[in-house]
Amino acid sequence: MSPELEIFLQERVLPSHRDIVLRFCQQMSEVAPEATQRMRGGTEKYYSVPVYRVNRDIVAISPTKTGVTFSFTHGASFDDPHGVLKGSGKQSRTIRVSKIDNYPADEMAGFIKQAAALDTE
Repeated sequence: MSPELEIFLQERVLPSHRDIVLRFCQQMSEVAPEATQRMRGGTEKYYSVPVYRVNRDIVAISPTKTGVTFSFTHGASFDDPHGVLKGSGKQSRTIRVSKIDNYPADEMAGFIKQAAALDTE
């Protein structure tokens, strides 16, 4: 884990949601080892968030008071047989996880694979 991600977890993610972020990061390294993690953004008004990228950013991690939102850059193109992705934009789709017990591991693995594959086409 990068020092920037450690700081982000301590400063921006509620203790009750840190396991969600850590589980996702672990899954990213297992499912898409070619993806790298970095911090994106960071202005006076907005704090920076972790993103994973292959050639371009494929997913961003945004904590809230009620959970953690994962925003897949090209999620609108994903196969989503369980209908768990939300959003109506032209490209991105999100999924929010509020408890580690509800972490959709199988669905997330599928989304991670699709995100990495779309980015290498």
